[in-house]
Amino acid sequence: MARQNLINAQGERVAIVSGLRTPFVQRDTGFKSSYATDLGTMVTNELLSRMELDRRQIEQLVFGQVIQQPDIPNPSREIALALNMPYLQAYTISSSCLSGLQALVNVAGSILSGSISAGIAGGTDSISNAPFSISPRVIRKLQAIFKAPTLDKKFELFRQFSWRDLKPHGVNLKDYMTQLSVAEISEQMAQQYHISRQEQDEFARYSNEKAADAWRLGLLKAEVMPSFPRPYQDFVVSDTLVSAARKERYYQRFSPIMDKNYATVTEANMPKAVDGAAVVLLMREQRAKELGLSPLGYIRSYAITGNDIWQNMFMGATIASSLALERANVNLQDMDLIDIHETSASQMLVNLRLFESAEFAKNHLNRTACLGKIDEEKLNHLGGSIAFGNPRAATSLRILIQSLNALKRKGGGLSLVASSGLGGLGAAMVLESE
Repeated sequence: MARQNLINAQGERVAIVSGLRTPFVQRDTGFKSSYATDLGTMVTNELLSRMELDRRQIEQLVFGQVIQQPDIPNPSREIALALNMPYLQAYTISSSCLSGLQALVNVAGSILSGSISAGIAGGTDSISNAPFSISPRVIRKLQAIFKAPTLDKKFELFRQFSWRDLKPHGVNLKDYMTQLSVAEISEQMAQQYHISRQEQDEFARYSNEKAADAWRLGLLKAEVMPSFPRPYQDFVVSDTLVSAARKERYYQRFSPIMDKNYATVTEANMPKAVDGAAVVLLMREQRAKELGLSPLGYIRSYAITGNDIWQNMFMGATIASSLALERANVNLQDMDLIDIHETSASQMLVNLRLFESAEFAKNHLNRTACLGKIDEEKLNHLGGSIAFGNPRAATSLRILIQSLNALKRKGGGLSLVASSGLGGLGAAMVLESE
């Protein structure tokens, strides 16, 4: 594998100048009246205001969104228009929980090609405002009623409706091909690798403990904006953390999601679907220097991968990490921090084993040796998705922003960020901070 050379024709790196996110809040609470587009507009506007940057410097806006509104097909463009930036190239992508990183890679690619000098990558999702739909079968019945030539015929067709037909369908958060939910995939992985419920609960408890400590020490305050969402009656200033989740007895309240005697995955050892948005400002290195900006860091390498969906769908974090490390010409032990999206506790525990597995390295990674053992002190040391929640399109950017700010506080170094996602997707990035 050749080393990835992420510099433009002038020898400049892609600088991650700044990053910001909204608080991540539970559904139907602080952001219940705000669509994903509203959240994306709010955080983008705040980032640009804090940077005191002439908005004409921004040449591209790419947002990720997973839970899509049918009447807002391109929220990125709506965000650009709402911020009075109609000249922007703005488009939206969807790539499960790694949507934010994919948006960032797209903007970085535009910078590397010389197409732009500065752009913004973002991710935004609102589970509170997820759309409802009716089935195609019901739509056909309604069309037949409207087309019926007589009232008697219309009434006859109307009588064929059942209560089941009238029930609206919420957003489908399952994998489309397998029709497996995150919980079902996580249970599958837990059973295959013999991950106990006790191990999962302890991992989740530790994630919550680290996140609570990070907020208590003020380590996240600068990267999470105080938000004043619609209907503009109250502030949201921090993530919705569950204080009781730091205690072992909290996890005993929950029954397994799967109705089977051996099941281990519960709502407590998985992240909740929440509302939130995040953005990152990228520039070519020299442009940032010309503007007197001090970047958070630079992209050393990245990898976006796909893997099997029928078994171990969430092993993408390991596969992508292997490629990103190889492309950066570094080893796992060279990383000062490692931040991985916690799709679930079982997913994390399985991937930690895969990092250490020589067999997996040989059969799946084309490596002669395993990636190595992850130092627990370096892993998600300020908390992970189980604690913060998972606004799917924004999650991977939350991880990146958190990791780069932590590196900056340490005085620089290298960080690995990674995510798995539905559809057998994986993403990883090696970041450097000076």
